[in-house]
Amino acid sequence: MKLKSWLIAILLAATGAGAQAQTSDSDSEAKILRCRQNVSELMWLDREKLRERCGLWSRTYTTKTSKGEIERLVYSRYFVVTLRDGVVSGVRQKKQIFTGLKKAAKP
Repeated sequence: MKLKSWLIAILLAATGAGAQAQTSDSDSEAKILRCRQNVSELMWLDREKLRERCGLWSRTYTTKTSKGEIERLVYSRYFVVTLRDGVVSGVRQKKQIFTGLKKAAKP
């Protein structure tokens, strides 16, 4: 009987952790969508304020030049934010167009 209650407790804990992770992902997606809709509000934000408003980006590309540092924060291939010396200086976004289902890879 102790084993059964222990197993149930573990399953409930795992289910709760999965629900939190899913909520976190959907919160992040909602933040990114709001940022894409209000691009003008992102200009001149610093890195920390951008992260609070838009969530965490998936990749970063950094280039050091004689005039300072340029970072490209990639949220998706449709939404990229450029920072110059830690401040948002530009936003590139493309429209997402649904072109149908992906073709299966050839073996």
